[in-house]
Amino acid sequence: MSAGEAPAGENAAMLIDADNLSATAIEHAFAHLARQGLRATLRRAYGGHEKLAGMKDCLLRHGVRSLVNHGKGTTDALLVVDAMDLLHEGRMPPVVAIASSDGDFAPLALRLREAGHWVICFAQSGKSADVDLTRCYDQLVSVEGAPAASEAPPAPARAARKTPARKKAKPAEPPPPPMPADPVRELLEGLDGFRQGREIAMNEVVKRLRDAKLLGKSASGPAFLRKRAPYLELSSNHLRLKQ
Repeated sequence: MSAGEAPAGENAAMLIDADNLSATAIEHAFAHLARQGLRATLRRAYGGHEKLAGMKDCLLRHGVRSLVNHGKGTTDALLVVDAMDLLHEGRMPPVVAIASSDGDFAPLALRLREAGHWVICFAQSGKSADVDLTRCYDQLVSVEGAPAASEAPPAPARAARKTPARKKAKPAEPPPPPMPADPVRELLEGLDGFRQGREIAMNEVVKRLRDAKLLGKSASGPAFLRKRAPYLELSSNHLRLKQ
């Protein structure tokens, strides 16, 4: 990571190159924004239809809007054009996170910095040239992608023995991927006043949980939160973070 961090409490845009990052890397990027105290108010992912469909659950969980490219090799242009539209319309938040290991976004990062924005790069480990990217971004964060299954080397041959045959041991299963960040906590931390312990309207939280596909249409919001968020104080109409 490069020196310095974006000021906590600012609104941020998360622009994701879905052709370049895995769903696991995207989960880690959102978790890092939350830990840094940034609220991602604008969330967009750009890529081919198949790639976006493959990470549908991740994008829905974080309320990310998907923009399909216009054919192979057009994802970068789509992201840049959309970012410049947001900039010129005055809708780009103070902090901009570009989730991609692609050095082709360096000119965009420099242009956004000239406009006074703090620009973060979330680059997947093993895919980026870190030295080049640190020159263009205010902050470079390396995020882990999906772990590949380990391949065990073949066991050395043993001399034959006149012993009863034994059953072959089952090959060890690869370790499970890391658990994603708590989507309920991330959603709550995006609400104004939550971190400061102020009361939040229960109706607003329930609506956001349903919009993010975390809560079913007929499910009880308070019951869901009692089970999934023990760090909350709940009343009939409000909730807040326990002090």
